Amino acid sequence: MKMYNTLAAAAVVTTILTPALAGAVTIDFAALANGHERGYTVFTHSQDGITLNASGQSADGQAPYYAYLDSGNAGLGVCQQLTANLQCSPSSDDNVTYNEQLRLDFGQTVTLSGITFVNGNHGTAFDGVFELAVDNGPAASYNLTHLFPTTLTGQTFDFINPNLAGGSSASNGYQFYISSVNLSAVPVPAAAWLFGSGLLGLAGVARRRTV
Repeated sequence: MKMYNTLAAAAVVTTILTPALAGAVTIDFAALANGHERGYTVFTHSQDGITLNASGQSADGQAPYYAYLDSGNAGLGVCQQLTANLQCSPSSDDNVTYNEQLRLDFGQTVTLSGITFVNGNHGTAFDGVFELAVDNGPAASYNLTHLFPTTLTGQTFDFINPNLAGGSSASNGYQFYISSVNLSAVPVPAAAWLFGSGLLGLAGVARRRTV
């Protein structure tokens, strides 16, 4: 019985210390959307121990919109209004366009290592910018590009389209979908390991007192 108690305490510590850590994960929104096009108040996707909640809103945060999975090798965008069948109306408003914001909330700290965008015509030519705010911090502006290598760490990532209404390109290069993201979970901080070590020490003391 005494040995069982010690092992049980160690098991509790192991559970506490096990990092919510997965290897590199690629969430392929284009693949998820193909054949399953629709809008969501909140789009939830779990993969390899990581759970994403995606939502849309106006860039000023005043109007709730919808996260939208668009098929045809597009990906995740934003729609302001849905039909009864959860399709975007008008159908051209299913990407992140002027004054729209797409939030990716992972519920834990992750590091983004790469983002793939496609434009409003599901192509790879861009002539606009996007803004990105991490954990409700100030937004930084970046040039839109099909492949966007990055190293950004946080829990929430807000993708904002600040371009002028109507844009400047027949290819809709100022509009974007997020086609995929590469990310990895961040390990539990060292303080948690110290806390766990303390619990192990207490378990050892308790065992000696019962011997």
